[in-house]
Amino acid sequence: MRPARTELELRVDELATEHSGPAFSEAIQALAADLDGEEMTLLQDILVRRAANFDQAVMERVDARGWLQRQWDKATTSSPRVRRRIR
Repeated sequence: MRPARTELELRVDELATEHSGPAFSEAIQALAADLDGEEMTLLQDILVRRAANFDQAVMERVDARGWLQRQWDKATTSSPRVRRRIR
């Protein structure tokens, strides 16, 4: 019995919860080793879509300039405490 797309998505979610970074990659590789060609195509599609969604979310955040602007402001604006010590 081959896993349906939904089952593969749930398994990827479980692996993402249990692992991160290289450990997640290794877990996905282990999962992929047990799949046939059609299932592998489904897994690849799931992973590519999630990567695209993540990239889109990051770009939306950057475009909104919220986080980036706050970081820039922190880096370029000295605090009053620092200014007092300099004087």
